[in-house]
Amino acid sequence: RADRVGGGARETSWRFERFKKKLVEVQKQPFSVTDLKVNGNDVMKVLNIHSGPIVGKVLNQLFDEVEEDKKKNERKYLLKRIKEISKKLV
Repeated sequence: RADRVGGGARETSWRFERFKKKLVEVQKQPFSVTDLKVNGNDVMKVLNIHSGPIVGKVLNQLFDEVEEDKKKNERKYLLKRIKEISKKLV
């Protein structure tokens, strides 16, 4: 104990730095469908449909993909995926 006190305090511990880095990563990840770069209006516009269960199914599928790889949460990519996903749902 005396050695630690006498040695001076470190600026931050490696554990704290790792925790901060992980926290920043977690904050960047989408936590719900509303965090996607597209929404139900986009789905309806791309598919030329009115609101209904297919809109939610498409959004949930998109969310699952983004949850696995947050880099996929890009508007251009998601708009393309809407059509691809809808073909599998019909």
